[in-house]
Amino acid sequence: MRLSLMWVGASLLTGYIGAERCKLCHRAVFESWQRTPHSSTGTVGVEAEERCLSCHTSDGAALRGVQCEACHGSGEDYWPAEVMIDPEKASMAGLIRPTEATCRRCHGSDEPDHAREFDMPPEAEWTRWVHSRKP
Repeated sequence: MRLSLMWVGASLLTGYIGAERCKLCHRAVFESWQRTPHSSTGTVGVEAEERCLSCHTSDGAALRGVQCEACHGSGEDYWPAEVMIDPEKASMAGLIRPTEATCRRCHGSDEPDHAREFDMPPEAEWTRWVHSRKP
């Protein structure tokens, strides 16, 4: 089964808010992410098999690319400023602090043309692959 990937903004049904909303407070991180391969993994109009969507999009095709919530969890409950300002509240509301295991959900898979050793890049190189750190 092949599906056409289309960017339609955030999904209202699953609690995903989309990178555009995250950008309101995290502009530098958003701009850094836009320069990485993660931002363009599920480009508009690309035909993809359904099994590809969990890694090449966020929220299973509704959100183009590996957006913030693909790694940090759906932001519906933690995105408000009064929650995000307090790291403990944000974590309790669902904010995930990604680890290497988060990356390995997609990287190092046994999908055809994907099976390869995954080496977690050192944090100093994250700006090339993930995004910059919050200042």
